[in-house]
Amino acid sequence: MNIFVVDDEKAVRDYIVSLPEWEHLGCKIIGQAADGWEAYEALIEMKERIPDILISDIRMPVMDGIELSRRVLEKFPDMKVIFLTAYSEFNYAKQAVKLGVSDFITKPFHESELLDSVKWIKEHRLDRQNADLIRQEEWIQTLLNPDLSEQAKSAALGQPELLMKSAVFLSIEIDNVDFLDYTGKPFSKLTLREKIFEVMSFCPFPYWSALSQSGVYLILFTPLTLPQDETAHEAMDVARRILETSNESLGFSVSIGISDCLNSALELRRGLEEAKSCLDYRMLIGRKSIIAFPAMRSLKEQKRAQMEINHTELTEVLRKGEVELIPDYLNKMNRIFLLEGLNKKRIQEECMEMVTVTGKTLLAFGLQPNPEEMLAVRKSVLSFTILSDLMPFMQQFLEKAVSVIGSVKQKTSGNLIDHVTKFIELRYMDDITLQLLADELFINYSYLSRLIKKETGQNFRDLLWEYRVEMAKIKLSTTNLKHYEVAYAVGFKDPAHFSQLFKKLTGKSPGEYKS
Repeated sequence: MNIFVVDDEKAVRDYIVSLPEWEHLGCKIIGQAADGWEAYEALIEMKERIPDILISDIRMPVMDGIELSRRVLEKFPDMKVIFLTAYSEFNYAKQAVKLGVSDFITKPFHESELLDSVKWIKEHRLDRQNADLIRQEEWIQTLLNPDLSEQAKSAALGQPELLMKSAVFLSIEIDNVDFLDYTGKPFSKLTLREKIFEVMSFCPFPYWSALSQSGVYLILFTPLTLPQDETAHEAMDVARRILETSNESLGFSVSIGISDCLNSALELRRGLEEAKSCLDYRMLIGRKSIIAFPAMRSLKEQKRAQMEINHTELTEVLRKGEVELIPDYLNKMNRIFLLEGLNKKRIQEECMEMVTVTGKTLLAFGLQPNPEEMLAVRKSVLSFTILSDLMPFMQQFLEKAVSVIGSVKQKTSGNLIDHVTKFIELRYMDDITLQLLADELFINYSYLSRLIKKETGQNFRDLLWEYRVEMAKIKLSTTNLKHYEVAYAVGFKDPAHFSQLFKKLTGKSPGEYKS
């Protein structure tokens, strides 16, 4: 099989082209390009050696991968396309499927992912299902559309035979998918779907599938005559086999939410909501979980009323500046989350509050948190779907903050006052402010202001004016400068103000003092 590679990163192209496994697979790289337009022109010129597979990046200059594949597949409909991208947006995946793209792999990728995808194409495993997949994708999107009535959905689908069968909705999600995307770790939703196909080839019931934002949707159709408990048993059995197959062979883990039994596919929207609510509890249960809606509903009915979590204890722990206190605090919070049965949203809210409390505590110690770092921490918190993964991240964040606070506590107030004094002595003639000093010391303005007042009984402005007057006394005694010239020389902008302040502090006017 002949392969053409398109990527605006030369290092990526060189890596793909140099893979020694191509010869073993019976494949040959016959061309490469740095952008979509260059690739399109090259492919048009290849009249006799049309590539069997196009491996293309999506985000490229001049012409992106979506437009390139659209044009190429119009002219060469038998060509297979594999997308490589550092982005995992759902819209790209949907466009990829509708264009007839064979796979969608996120960067950075392991060579085995790309090679496996080429193997599948070679064996025509994805090709035979392409038309059905596109149709199922359109049907599922129609059924999930909240703006359409059941009558409108039924009319839009043209009453397919499966529409009136009972069904169960399964949402198969990649664990921590947003975090994987954020950190650049590789995963492929189309590879996951292929593993699901392997399992479903042994299932006695028909099914539909579609790519979701975080994995794959699977709709399992069962006869209306099948009792609900047996339907639930079959759905659970399918979920177990999918979990076993995917978690054994993929480089990432998945979890599955299962809806209650639906009377027909027209209730698919309810199925989606139930399956999604199940996966919220993956935060507590952990990765590689299967959560069924009836069991989750029972859990919600049994749990106690959620208590209001007080974060005062965190403030106290942070103020002590002792790193060894953090694990005990987080273990306590972990127990609260588990005992209260909090869902993903509530746990993330509590962890976000921990971040806020930490930021306020740092400010109280005169430390200005880096806004970009704090934003990155908040994004990471929201990207976790597993509590056992989130808590180590929170521990690392809190321990870092405590270490910084501990270091500040070791600095005495006297040392900071020495900095203030030296700053005034060196720059009293300049237009200096407390804010400028706080910025240079990387200390919160309000904290520094309170510290100066506490240690000296004066504010920064008074200390500065007092020192300027002392310098003015020396200049008046040792130079021939007029009093207004002295005012400017020691940093005052208004000679009249200088004269008033000088007399207030010395009991004499500048002229009287000089004489």
